[in-house]
Amino acid sequence: MERIIITGALGQLGREFIKFFNKNNTYVLATDIRSPLEDLSCDFEIADAMDEKRIDFLIKKHNINVVYHLVAVLSANGERNPFMAWEINMKSFQNIISLSINNGIKKIFWPSSIAVFGTKSNLSFAAQDSILNPETIYGISKLAGERLVNYYNKKFDLDIRSLRYPGIISFDTKPGGGTTDYIIEMIQSLKNGKDYTCFLNRNTELPMLYINDAVKGTIDYMSVDKQNLKVKDSYNITGFSITPNKLEKKLIELGCNAKVIYKSDFRQDIADTWPKKIDDSSAINDWNWKFEYGLKETLNVVFK
Repeated sequence: MERIIITGALGQLGREFIKFFNKNNTYVLATDIRSPLEDLSCDFEIADAMDEKRIDFLIKKHNINVVYHLVAVLSANGERNPFMAWEINMKSFQNIISLSINNGIKKIFWPSSIAVFGTKSNLSFAAQDSILNPETIYGISKLAGERLVNYYNKKFDLDIRSLRYPGIISFDTKPGGGTTDYIIEMIQSLKNGKDYTCFLNRNTELPMLYINDAVKGTIDYMSVDKQNLKVKDSYNITGFSITPNKLEKKLIELGCNAKVIYKSDFRQDIADTWPKKIDDSSAINDWNWKFEYGLKETLNVVFK
């Protein structure tokens, strides 16, 4: 039986993983640096992933054998304080791997990101094996993590798995400081009749993925026999790609009357180094990845 610890559990992905595991009667210990404002229907402990002794204590106390390590400072917040972002993103990852080795834990999930791509990648359609030259501290930390995933799996016979998430769309959790957060903010603002100032140019195309697809895809991926996985660091996955202008037009079609003002900031520079579309054929071929929520289905969740 799996007994899972989720670090950074109160973020966008963590809450949805908790819901999934609860429905499937899988034991979950949720951890974060603050207390939840609502009942999570699972065990919860305040814990900082930077505190190796605290996490070690909780792993032993709750007999943990699987780790979902979701702690990260995201792209936009990372550029505001790159030294802090590197320290948190990399040290927390190193802590989890060290603790897993010392406690006999083999299976670990650690998310990567489309932030690993860069201007040397084919940004029109980023391949699985693209040249990776990230230009943000978030992307650099994710690329370093991908290399470590491959290294640690070989060195210590671990089963660390990773996915390169595009922008994740969810409406139950506030955006966490990412460059793709505009899509959630714009939808919520216009739906509530409020004008929205978009921090990206109107024609900036980026790949997105609805939260349900992200969670189901991750669980499916984690359930596949390791021998069937040809990619040893991190798989590309994606849903649909969209620009702020296309989203604005769709929201107007759905009856929204508020306006979008385009006023790009430093996040535009980040987006310009990210791919417009993603080649996820390796995930499709190796473990039958597929998404169910396109733009229409995603908006139906909000406008039903």
